[in-house]
Amino acid sequence: MPIFSIILFSLFHFGYAQNQQTKTPVREAFSVQELANWQTYGIGKASVSNGELILEETAGSDGLFLVSPKSYDGAITINYKVKAMSESSVQIVLFSASDAGESMALTLPSSNDLTPREVWTWRTTLEHYNLTFNNRSHGIKPFFFKNISPYEKGFRLDQKENVMETQRWYNVEIIKGDSTIKFTLDDKVIFEVKDHEPLAGGHIMLRISGTTGDKVIFAKAAYKDFVLTHG
Repeated sequence: MPIFSIILFSLFHFGYAQNQQTKTPVREAFSVQELANWQTYGIGKASVSNGELILEETAGSDGLFLVSPKSYDGAITINYKVKAMSESSVQIVLFSASDAGESMALTLPSSNDLTPREVWTWRTTLEHYNLTFNNRSHGIKPFFFKNISPYEKGFRLDQKENVMETQRWYNVEIIKGDSTIKFTLDDKVIFEVKDHEPLAGGHIMLRISGTTGDKVIFAKAAYKDFVLTHG
């Protein structure tokens, strides 16, 4: 092969390899109708009203999950707007959530009749990042942890103050990069942590949870402008 052809051949393959390594991330904007079609787990309902996705608990509920139909690997950025619509609307996001092991599949419990303790036990078996950021009604402050197994946390961070009020829209951004994970609310950094062994990937789960006991208050929250960047 002539030397000129060899050079062209080498440049072509070098450029191709570089392109594969620096491929453009995919940006997906989900309509509220699309979000309403995500799978739910728990007792409650997802509906669309006035251009907003409404998640709400119903009688007998101990929390409601909204689960992405696909899993996402590598770096991801999650953006959306959220509004707590009841006094008790604990906001939880589980991301890069999957069954333990190499698979990025997520197995939901087969029954909605699990007790809150049984649901928590199931959650501890998953590999995931757990971000809980509106839990004033439960008497605790925001926290963020990485779950590796039922007995091991990769890290746990806690906030000293609550960060949300009811009936107000907030801009949420969650960034999972190659080694840094960051959560911001209205552009204010709430949590930021280095994770040099990040979870490979998995599903996204939005969860609301109310207050039970002597005074039952069902959780209800509105969502819109959900955008996911990945790849």
